[in-house]
Amino acid sequence: MNLEQLTKHQIVLLTLLVSFVTSIATGIVTVSLLGQAPPGVTKTINQIVEHTVETVVPSAPNQTSTVKTVVVKNDDLAATSIASAQKAIVRIVAKGSDQLVARGIIIDNKGTAVTDGAALADSGAADFEAILQDGERVPVMLPKIVATSTPLLAVRVTVGTSTAFSPAAITDQSKLQLGQSVIRIGGTGTDVVGEGVIAALPAKDSNEVDTTVSASTPGSVLITLFGEIIGITTTQSLGDGGDFYTTLQAPAAAPASPSATKSSSQT
Repeated sequence: MNLEQLTKHQIVLLTLLVSFVTSIATGIVTVSLLGQAPPGVTKTINQIVEHTVETVVPSAPNQTSTVKTVVVKNDDLAATSIASAQKAIVRIVAKGSDQLVARGIIIDNKGTAVTDGAALADSGAADFEAILQDGERVPVMLPKIVATSTPLLAVRVTVGTSTAFSPAAITDQSKLQLGQSVIRIGGTGTDVVGEGVIAALPAKDSNEVDTTVSASTPGSVLITLFGEIIGITTTQSLGDGGDFYTTLQAPAAAPASPSATKSSSQT
């Protein structure tokens, strides 16, 4: 066959035939090579998925329970975690005022909240109120005696059965890791968020964690990507830098009095 004597249509058909045969050969070679490759080489990595949530779905009494796997994207997970943490965050102000003294975190169903004790003492106020996420204002009860071994202060937010709040989940401090993603919720009014990572874990003689996301508001909250509370900014941690947060530990004292003066807070 003389290629110079082929018509245009015959040349096109011949080109298609060669391309088709080449594609088949390439496919066969590729499949053969992948079959010989180690499993790690062919593993698919999804960069979008951050976490897989497994939900146990109840079934009939005589049937085995099934597990429903839900894939959660990173952005959706962060937004959900922030919304969950906000239900436990309160803005503590002097009674009758709207100026923020410090933020606080409600940690149980009784309304016990942890906040920056020095910020409340330095405010000069004797009576405080907590502004909840929905804008409701409720009284804050301070302890009669305040220990000075920790910058954290436990107060009692007067909540009722109809109060819109949800206690925060506190993370296991021993499971914190370098480079772990964290979210800061701060601001003097409307919540303002920021993202970063853990830059340094607490030292043996320290209760502060260093991050790459800074805050300037007393009581700004640091949470994990799953909405668990890591710590808050305190007067002590802010003195070391805006990117330090005091980790949540056992409260210094149980709130028992409806009010306390600045002098008693410095006892």
